[in-house]
Amino acid sequence: MKSVTIVVVAATVAATATTCSAWSYTPSMTYSASISVNALQKYQTMIGGGCSGAFGIACQQFGSVGLSPSNQDLVTQILFDENIGGLSIVRNDIGSTPGIVAGDVSSILPDCPPTPEGPFNYVWDGNDTCQLQLTQTALKYNPNAYVYADAWSAPGCMKSVGTEDNGGFICGVRGASNCSADWRQAYADYLVQYVRYYEQEGIEVSLLGAYNEPDFNPVTYASMESDGYQAKDFLEVLYPTAKAAFPNISIACCDATGARQERNILYELDQAGGSEFFDVATWHNYQSNPERPFNSGGKPNLMTEWADGTGKWNSYWDVTGQLAEGFQWALYMHNAFVNSDTSGYTHWWCAQNTTGDNALVRLEYDAYYVSARLWAFASYFRFARPGSVRVEASSSAENLYVSAYVNANGTVAVPVINEAHFAYAVTIEVAGVTDVSVATAYLTDNNHNVTMAGQVEVDVVVGGGSGESGGVKFEATVEPRAMKTFFLS
Repeated sequence: MKSVTIVVVAATVAATATTCSAWSYTPSMTYSASISVNALQKYQTMIGGGCSGAFGIACQQFGSVGLSPSNQDLVTQILFDENIGGLSIVRNDIGSTPGIVAGDVSSILPDCPPTPEGPFNYVWDGNDTCQLQLTQTALKYNPNAYVYADAWSAPGCMKSVGTEDNGGFICGVRGASNCSADWRQAYADYLVQYVRYYEQEGIEVSLLGAYNEPDFNPVTYASMESDGYQAKDFLEVLYPTAKAAFPNISIACCDATGARQERNILYELDQAGGSEFFDVATWHNYQSNPERPFNSGGKPNLMTEWADGTGKWNSYWDVTGQLAEGFQWALYMHNAFVNSDTSGYTHWWCAQNTTGDNALVRLEYDAYYVSARLWAFASYFRFARPGSVRVEASSSAENLYVSAYVNANGTVAVPVINEAHFAYAVTIEVAGVTDVSVATAYLTDNNHNVTMAGQVEVDVVVGGGSGESGGVKFEATVEPRAMKTFFLS
């Protein structure tokens, strides 16, 4: 039996230009714990982590505030390269704004027709408020990126309020007043046309959504309301329309503001007889956290938007205890993956010229600063790649959190989060996996950003030790207030 040898390696990308004192409570003690992984007990298939360039923020990532072309490329590489940030989801805003308005995404339908019969004079500018460039560059570093195209609102002429802003309903769903016609098919065609334009650019849209926070109103920006019954009324039109045009595309429902709010919409959708009209349950983490599996009929669920949004720029891993710190985000993701079988987790913005904490990367003209939140994503998704399957994992210590993922090529990722202020010496047993020989440790804490921190040969356990199928076993140390991912290959 060999122990992991910890080797301090300098991070390849600096997290921040500022410093602050870390937790001072560092007692010289180490406790023991055991971690059990059963690769034969399988759960959800993973899609990955991601971010968005919605509301024109993608343009800041591509030079509108002074970021040079070389740094534009580098920032996107830091986010999406499998060996750096490891992100794989790009969430794009299907714009509804006629003309060019700063902070909005332009509509592909600049002029609304007088009736649902048209004419529909669609326009593609080959830019999509810089979202196309973001998607193309993300695909450069991750050719298998998952593109989610999502609308905040239908064009104003298709809604009960007559404008893209201020909520309202799609004309044609139950409860929509002040409507002279049924615009549901026109809106479905509009969404499909957006997907066609991306196909024209050589990009496959994986997931298509018609709503953003339909339970949140009133709002003054592009928005649209819906409950589960109204969602059924529209999705029964969108689903067959989109599938006829793109048989492999998935349809989302419905990007509610929280996990509980999403469950309510899905419950009503099922009551209305519409559970067959979506493929992926999508939700945000603003108003409520995931605490149990979603009532989605076994379909995948994705957390598609969240950030603190109220604090100053926070680049730290574990210094202030604030909502936006990387250590906290590691735990948020753990809870979603383990408690709610969530397949992916998407931060709000990718990169922004800001002093706030809405983005993973802060831009300051031609400078950039990476938050530790990105290293929390990387600690999962550099190792649990898209298509990996989460398997059963448990820890003997309440403050030692573990999940595990088996990749399509047979490699295994075991991210472990130590919430204690002292180190744990752990024995890790993985049942159901024997075709691996080495466990490599990657450490993330206040001084390391997913840094390789040692390697150990694993011992093969004959059936009856870790489980009747046999497995592997090794010993390691997990540092205090840290995340350590063990990659078995």
